[in-house]
Amino acid sequence: MRRDVPIFAVVVVVAIVISIFTGSTAARHRSAPAGTAPVTASTLVCPAVNGLPRHTAATAVAADVGAHRSTGTVTSSVLNGLNKSPLAPMRLAPTAEVRSKSSLSEAVAISSDGPVAANLVADEMSETTTGRYRALMGGNCLSPATDWWFAGGNGRLGFTDRLILANPAATDADVGVTVWTPNGIDAAPRLADVPLPAQSRVSIGILAVAPDIDTVAMHVHAESGAVVAAIVDRRSSGLNSNGGDLVPPTLPPTRHQVVAGLPAGSGTRTLVLANPGTGDANVAVKVITPQGEYTPSSVKPVDVGPGRTAVVDLSKAFNTDAGAVIVDSDQPVIAEARTMLIPSGRRLRPDLAWAAATLPLSGAAGVAIGHEPDGGVCVLVLSAPEGAASVRITTPSGGDRILTVTARQSVSVDITSTVRSGTGSWPFVVTPIGSAPVY
Repeated sequence: MRRDVPIFAVVVVVAIVISIFTGSTAARHRSAPAGTAPVTASTLVCPAVNGLPRHTAATAVAADVGAHRSTGTVTSSVLNGLNKSPLAPMRLAPTAEVRSKSSLSEAVAISSDGPVAANLVADEMSETTTGRYRALMGGNCLSPATDWWFAGGNGRLGFTDRLILANPAATDADVGVTVWTPNGIDAAPRLADVPLPAQSRVSIGILAVAPDIDTVAMHVHAESGAVVAAIVDRRSSGLNSNGGDLVPPTLPPTRHQVVAGLPAGSGTRTLVLANPGTGDANVAVKVITPQGEYTPSSVKPVDVGPGRTAVVDLSKAFNTDAGAVIVDSDQPVIAEARTMLIPSGRRLRPDLAWAAATLPLSGAAGVAIGHEPDGGVCVLVLSAPEGAASVRITTPSGGDRILTVTARQSVSVDITSTVRSGTGSWPFVVTPIGSAPVY
């Protein structure tokens, strides 16, 4: 993402990542269903609270998105490999933040105890204001897990993608990373066994393990312990930035999935697929836009070989619309979508946004950061692939709004007036209404 155009794309990704909470190994921030024990403790890791490269500042924001102020304690700590990393109290009113340190790239763990844990969400956002790495990137802070899937890495020159691994626990973890490319599985010895000391963060350049490969998919598996993984995608051409974003984790391999939250605007849309299996996968693609759900004439079924990645150009299918992609395959695959928005104006540079496959919203889900660092607007993209669906937007400050999506369509809605809340980060909650799935 980038700061100057279009502003809404920044928040679209942060808002759409709500779905990831309910559809991947990421944290699930929703009320406990009847008959289960209440959530009384949680740890969320913000993997890329970076003060690098130069002219970069990042913020991790924790928010209590409950209808009433919750009791309990919230603390933050930097994962620097020291078992006695100091805990800093976070006083939520209803948000609190941790800022990056100049010239340092860090992961931050946000821990909670007590009733507040059930209503705590956290996001991170970083801004590089000038130079070849100029970008605005945002994403969720995530709960540790044993498995993470990505289809968004790049090892070509002009890209400085990095895989970030973070271990918030007091014990060491061991991680193995499997890599797939257009040429097949890449047996990178460095990734076969990655030790991750207690309360530490490791950063691995994708160029170093998959040099000159432009479509890299990864499976991160913790052989011991539980970790958080992220990919930082930065792109440049010479001394000019081509945008950057945090690549969100996507669903594990599956035959049917929806990649939700592609923003509106002029530019390109690309679906990235990876087949981790041992047989060919035949993949069919549909799109859901404000015009409806359909199979684009410009998109043909694609065969993805075993252990290989492939891309599908969806630029003509979406034109300038927002929406989602439906992926159906005869073999389990993983999928993510990349949007490169091309602004008008000689001095403006492209804006990069990634979207992951998710499950539909199944309960209340929260966003801690609802706007970019210096304001802007907040736009939410929703898709209803089956029946008409509705969601309720609520805020800790009393904002309340219902949005409806026509069956088999997508909408892109400016919700700024609902979520704006003074000088804070504009936290809000999205709750599905009714039984029709909504993404």
